[in-house]
Amino acid sequence: MPRTFRSTLLAFLLLALAAGLQPAWAAEHYVGGGARFFRTLNDVEIDNIGKIDADGNSLIVSYLADTAGLFKIEFDIEYFGNGYGEQTGAIVSPQLLVLVGGKLYGGVGAGIQYVQDNLVGDDASDVFYIGRLGLQFTLLPRLKLDLNANYQTDVFDKVFNGASSSSVTLGAMARFRVK
Repeated sequence: MPRTFRSTLLAFLLLALAAGLQPAWAAEHYVGGGARFFRTLNDVEIDNIGKIDADGNSLIVSYLADTAGLFKIEFDIEYFGNGYGEQTGAIVSPQLLVLVGGKLYGGVGAGIQYVQDNLVGDDASDVFYIGRLGLQFTLLPRLKLDLNANYQTDVFDKVFNGASSSSVTLGAMARFRVK
């Protein structure tokens, strides 16, 4: 693994661990998963490969610290299966967001992407930034459904040899309260 990726992943994991230590401001903790549909806002073309699909799906594993007040901290790991963008390996993207609101919420965050066995660029991307708007519904006392729309800047930069694009994603996640 490249040093940049290890350092960034370690920082994300330490932040998630700190959020998971149950400080006084963290009232409820949720874990869950879901899926996202994404679409790039412009064509992504890679030397010697050509255009890659402008849209696709990914899977998400998520941790959410829901504070007693207005703020939430979310740590996600997004997984793009083998073969996206003509890659032979999977793409994994840790992301950290700070969210504000209740049932209707918004927030900002950042993430990186790591490509296993990258064929056309670096194994790790530069940091990309995320803007999110979402709705959260309580289905059962310990179960919430989260529907969200995200705007991500300069995703795939470096992992596709500098061919980057911003993207829009639509996501759905189910989360279970663990504390």
